[in-house]
Amino acid sequence: MLGVISSSPGELEPVFRAILESAVQICDAKFGTLFRYDGEALHPAAGVGTPPALAELQRRHGPFRPEAGRSSLSHRVLQTRQVAHIVDYAAEPNPGPAATHGGARSTLAVPMLKDDQKVGTIVIYRQEVRRFTDKQIELVQNFAAQAVIAIENTRLLNELRESLEQQTASSEVLEVISS
Repeated sequence: MLGVISSSPGELEPVFRAILESAVQICDAKFGTLFRYDGEALHPAAGVGTPPALAELQRRHGPFRPEAGRSSLSHRVLQTRQVAHIVDYAAEPNPGPAATHGGARSTLAVPMLKDDQKVGTIVIYRQEVRRFTDKQIELVQNFAAQAVIAIENTRLLNELRESLEQQTASSEVLEVISS
């Protein structure tokens, strides 16, 4: 995972995809989505194995607000900042789009947090009812931490690039003045 992070400086999509692919594979899940949170809405940032009907719904709707009732799983994870493990998502009082359009059953949602700030979620799904093990949950939590590191590295790299561009511009202005 660190190899992907270091080989994709400033590019988050390949990192998110690698993280999500690993989480889905290791946890024997069917599909998954990594969402970025901007403080108001969740943005699908990567998807792996997403059923076509769900992928189309996500594409049409784009970013969405994690509101209680309408998207109870996302709301729960962001509000509590805790892992949500649902043994049968389709049997929930308000099953989300992954259950109704993707056939999701056992679901694991892990918050991505930087300090106490909400950054996003990783959600993986099985299409059969089967609990995720404590070890699998811990692994997805580690993947979430790696995604946060990648986001922070990209932010720092972008700040460094901006600073370098400003210094270069200032240097060019000083050069013109001195000549």
